[in-house]
Formats: sequence, C-alpha cells, structure tokens
Amino acid sequence: MTDNNSKRSAYILQIKFLLFSASVIPALLTGILTYAKTDIFTLDWLLVIVGLFLGQAGGDYLYYYFTKNHTDQRDAHSKIFAGWQPLFARYFKSHATAFVVGLVVLFFNVFILYYFYIAVGWQILVFAAVGGLIALTFTFLMLKGFKEVTVFITFGPLSLAGGYLALTGEIASLPFLVSIPVGLLITLVAYLKGARIKTSADGQNVVSIKNKLIDFLTYSAFVSLLVLVVFDVLPVHSLLGLVGIIPAVQMRRKLSAKQASIPQYLSATVQSLFAMILAGAGIMAGWILQYHLTIF
Repeated sequence: MTDNNSKRSAYILQIKFLLFSASVIPALLTGILTYAKTDIFTLDWLLVIVGLFLGQAGGDYLYYYFTKNHTDQRDAHSKIFAGWQPLFARYFKSHATAFVVGLVVLFFNVFILYYFYIAVGWQILVFAAVGGLIALTFTFLMLKGFKEVTVFITFGPLSLAGGYLALTGEIASLPFLVSIPVGLLITLVAYLKGARIKTSADGQNVVSIKNKLIDFLTYSAFVSLLVLVVFDVLPVHSLLGLVGIIPAVQMRRKLSAKQASIPQYLSATVQSLFAMILAGAGIMAGWILQYHLTIF
C-alpha cells in the first residue's frame, strides 16, 4: 500500500507540472509558424508564451475555487487526485483566496493584451474575451459535460489562432488547421485527467474509462497530422511529430481494459502528456527543418 501511495504521489507531481505544456506547446508553436517572417520580434513571442501560461494558471485557480478546493463530488479531483492543489495554494488562508488569486493572475494579462491591441488592433480583444470567459465558466461547462470540447477549443484553435494574430496581425487558416492534432492530444490528456473512480467487484479502487473515446482522440490526432502533411499545410519534415505515437502506444497498453488501477491510470496520463509534447515538438522541428533541409 505504501508503495502504491508513493507511486501515486510521484505520478501526480509529474502531471501537475507537465500539464502546463497545454499552454506552453501551443504558445511555442505559434512562434514557430512565423519562423520565416523576419518582422517577428522575440519579445512579442515571449509575451504570447507568458500570456497563455498566465491564462492557464489563472483558470486553474478559478477551477480550484469553483470546485470548492476540489471537494465537489462531481469533480474527479476529489478522489483520484486527492490533495491536488494549484501552485502555492497550500498557503491560502481561506477558500475565497483562490478566486482572488485567479482574477489577479488573469488581470496581469490585461497589460499584455493592451500591448497587442496597440500593435494589431481590436481583433485580439475578441480572442482574449473568449479566453477570459472560458476561464470563468470552465467548471460550469465541465459539470455540464462540455469539458473535452472546451479544452479542445481553448488550447487548440483559440490559443494558436490568437497567438498567431498577436504575432502577425493576421487571422489565417494555418494556425487553425495546425491546432487540430495538438488540440486533440491536449483533449486526450483532459479526458484522462477527468476519469472517474469506482469500486471493483473485489473491493479495489479502479478508474472507469472509455477506451473508444481514447482511441478516437488518439487516432484522430495522428491521422490529422498526416492529412496536414499530405495537403501541404505542414511540411513533410513535420512527420517527426509521429514520434508521439510511441508514448501513445504505451498509454494504450496500460489502459487495455475498461478499468485500470489508479497507478496504471496515472502512469497512462503521464504518457498521454508525453505524446502531446513529443508530437508538438516534432511538428515544430519539422517546420524549422523545411527551411534548412530539402527532402523532395
């Protein structure tokens, strides 16, 4: 039992920090998609990275608050991720502090938003308003069954298209299309992270999962990457993103049944994060390599 608890704590700690890749990978990708544009400033890209990171962090604090510090029984964190807290939440002296901190973190993005509003115009305000609204209403949407759809929109099209607009002043199809495989893999992580715990026939705590949904999200992500290469949206070099299949296969092996032990489930969630990170990194590396290495 002690060994299982130790493994559980280690997996949860990994997941806690790796989850920030959900905003960092899209933010990095937006800058990479502008690699050939000589008028892109490094400062602007850094501000996009910070802005998306703060958006995710602020949303986490609000999520923590609206689920009553993850004690709401409708929230998977109340059981599987017992003791899960956003960064520094252990120092909060009252339940309401998480709400205040969430709003303060999001408020810092106002300065970044104003910078890009001056640079690219009012369109950036639309993306920011949608992102802010999602941060405030995410818990409500999750409890209504819209968690996966909301995560896909937020960390897929909204993040990439908004970041691309901030860097280039353009609303283009490229970031929307490239966001599909990345958004699907982030959605896979979100689904796994929100799985439900139940008691098996032998009295053990197990996690109930929908393997058909897991397979759909995984296959759709990597097939969409192939399609983007076939239709020349991404260069053939970005097939490097298929390296993400390796941890995806490892994830699926751990979830071969409709139920999984909690350590198996948490390990699979870590693998899903690595699948998303490696796929995103491969796409980015491929985009850069097309300018330096001719294949065809």
